[in-house]
Amino acid sequence: MPHKGTVSLRLFKSIVKNMRHIAKTSLAFLLLAIVSPIFGQETWSLERCVRYAQDANLTVQQARANVKVAMLSERQAKAARLPTVNINSNVGEQFGRTIDPATNQFVTSGITFNSMSLNAGLPVFSGGQINQSIKQAHWNALAADADANQTANNLALQVAQAYLNILLAEEQLESAGRRVEQSRRQLDNTQKLIEAGTVPAADRFNVQAQIAREEQLDVQAQNSVDLAYLALKQLLQLEPDFDLRIERPTYTIPADVNPDNYSLQPVYATALETQPNVQAAAFRIKSAETGVPLAKADYMPTLSFFASLSSNYSSQFRDFANGRLVSSTLSPPVNIRINDVDVSVQQYIDVYDFPKLSYFSQLDQNFGQGIGMQLSIPIYQNGRVRLNVERARLGVVNAQLQENQTRQQLKNDIQTAIANARSARKQLDAAQKTYEAVQAAFANTDKRHSLGAANSLELTTAKTNLANAENDLIVARYDYLFRLKILDFYQGKELRL
Repeated sequence: MPHKGTVSLRLFKSIVKNMRHIAKTSLAFLLLAIVSPIFGQETWSLERCVRYAQDANLTVQQARANVKVAMLSERQAKAARLPTVNINSNVGEQFGRTIDPATNQFVTSGITFNSMSLNAGLPVFSGGQINQSIKQAHWNALAADADANQTANNLALQVAQAYLNILLAEEQLESAGRRVEQSRRQLDNTQKLIEAGTVPAADRFNVQAQIAREEQLDVQAQNSVDLAYLALKQLLQLEPDFDLRIERPTYTIPADVNPDNYSLQPVYATALETQPNVQAAAFRIKSAETGVPLAKADYMPTLSFFASLSSNYSSQFRDFANGRLVSSTLSPPVNIRINDVDVSVQQYIDVYDFPKLSYFSQLDQNFGQGIGMQLSIPIYQNGRVRLNVERARLGVVNAQLQENQTRQQLKNDIQTAIANARSARKQLDAAQKTYEAVQAAFANTDKRHSLGAANSLELTTAKTNLANAENDLIVARYDYLFRLKILDFYQGKELRL
């Protein structure tokens, strides 16, 4: 029997071993929980955001669904050339004095009936209606596809703007953070100058107030970043709590890009070839033009081929070929005068029992076939065809006006885009010069303040001017960048940084 102390020692070792295992497992799970978000988080480029938005956005999905509907309409128009085959069947019970559908005789007893038929039809000539319907459906499908592409392009431009807004907000946040740190260093320097007796003690309060304002602006900048990310997530159809981070590419505005070199006609000519809304308007003109001969097709006669197979069943139908003699009786005598002589005549009356014909036998005996051609010639349609033709011609005029309006709107948008790009370039140049001048003024004031030649109010004012100039420069840079991207959009270039 083992010693009691030995058992306790073994139990203690087992407990320690289990505790070590539990500790290692807990540490592994803790490290996994810490590391997983780091490695699971991904940075999204502008191209990835655009592709994801075009796949996930509900508006784009609806536009693509409309394309599928238009393609189904085109397939349906093509299917009108094919024959049609239908099976018809009915079953029921007749009461009272009715006509037996199998014998065409009046009966008064109840009848169970069943009839069925197989009908086929094939259009031979429809005045060109089928061909014109196929053409119109084809143009409508192309127009729907162009509309979907335009919706995707507009969404890409919105995503690009939201993406640049995030970059702008993040850069403004970094600038706000630098100003807070700079103000705190200014407070340390002011405290040293106060201790040295160079500046009055009241200057410390001015710097502290400046720090409070800078911290408030830093909070506002963080809120702007959060709102900018939320706007992008909404375009991407992502949940608000999705951990989204975007790439911050090192992008410099090319020096050789000058909006003054852009002219309306070259950009407009390129946009006419690349913008899907212009293509959609052109396709709708083709569709409307096809509608005119489609409406005129109702003036023409139609010719179609038909064939049918039919049979029926009746519960009262009898098999008269296989009757069974039930009885034969002598009829009452009838006096007939023949050659002035009265003659009594009688005859035997046979009574037969005719059995009911079976269901499938009736279908076989009543089986019938039919084949023929059907010609329909329109003579007078209450003016309906003429009104439809006039309506189709007006549809062509409306489609042409819509295309002209689309082209004019595109021209106006390009003119505005070029003017905005030129204005944004001037704003950027002016903001750059202002920032350089204010930065020099701040450096001079800061140097004077360190020597005690300027008070904290002057330094705070110079710092505020520098912060405003830096913010204006950041805004002007991203505004100019976005204006250039709009010009790239009208030239059919891919949105990328």
